[in-house]
Amino acid sequence: MKRVIIVMLPLAILLGASASQAEWRMRVHQAGTTTQFAVSSVDSITYFDFNGLVQVPAGSFIMGDATGYCGVDEREVTLTRDFYLGQHEVTNQEYMEAVQWAYDNGYVTATTSTVQDNLDGSTVELLDLDSELCEIQFDGAGTFYLRESPSSSAQAAYPSGYDPADHPVKETTWCGTVRYCDWLSLQAGLPRAYEHTGSWACGPSAYPDSLDPYSAEGYRLPTDAEWEYAAQYDDERIYPWGNEAPSCSRANFYEASYCAGWTSPVGSYTDAPVALELSDMAGNVWEWCNDYIECSLGTDPVTDPTGPGSGSRRVRRGGSWNDGILHMRCASRHDGTPESSNSVIGFRVAKTINP
Repeated sequence: MKRVIIVMLPLAILLGASASQAEWRMRVHQAGTTTQFAVSSVDSITYFDFNGLVQVPAGSFIMGDATGYCGVDEREVTLTRDFYLGQHEVTNQEYMEAVQWAYDNGYVTATTSTVQDNLDGSTVELLDLDSELCEIQFDGAGTFYLRESPSSSAQAAYPSGYDPADHPVKETTWCGTVRYCDWLSLQAGLPRAYEHTGSWACGPSAYPDSLDPYSAEGYRLPTDAEWEYAAQYDDERIYPWGNEAPSCSRANFYEASYCAGWTSPVGSYTDAPVALELSDMAGNVWEWCNDYIECSLGTDPVTDPTGPGSGSRRVRRGGSWNDGILHMRCASRHDGTPESSNSVIGFRVAKTINP
């Protein structure tokens, strides 16, 4: 997963507070063309390296919709910090490049059957290479590569073949997704958000056993609340695209028949919510979240919720190519064991925007 840095600079800083903006013109040169702007008409300039993360502003919303699976309870939730969220689900190509880096640096061990953790004394499985559903493989000699899944589902969906690079990674355990987040943090010189012993708590580096993902400096999974807030941004919509019923033009899911019968390349559908330009928040693959599952959330208002402090199952959101309409709802929640992996669960990355 690549990273985004956004900086807003007042023009007075760029040009000098004493300069008269009315006397200045700005020319932008690109690909042999020049565009000119009057500086007096520009409020600010945003410099950014757009490479897969979008900014989600802090705010309040009603979590739950009285209908969604495990999302019946409705409560007001306030999120006090802006955060970044992956514009799309992490792809096979992105995960393969990261796990290759991790292997080269001794952070994982690998055989042709499995990738296992190699930090903090942990040896849990991160990626099940032995499954025919996995599109990432290891040659046993030090190199990871991609392949089409030989499964009947993938072959039926793409009888002429397909490029797995832009399909969401699958057959990752929850541990494999948070390890990916930590690899990004290590590459960026940031403190890791996760401990890999004990409870695998997510929090600030100074408090390795605390449960405070919002204070983590490194990359992480979105919290349960952050995921739903982004999916329904910012009008309490039923589905990420609005209140219209799901259709195969809006998401990759199953209802009476398959829309695709396998994953589709990320971004194959119109971004939704459009305001955030997020893709595949419903369908394609379920997405792991940071929290342990708690189905009945109650109705009391809460600020920056973190979920239970312990448990045996983690939240997953958004439904998949193999799931029906009910799980396309923004408020619908499901769960899985952290050690499990299959062809219908993936993830996207989040990161708190620290002041």
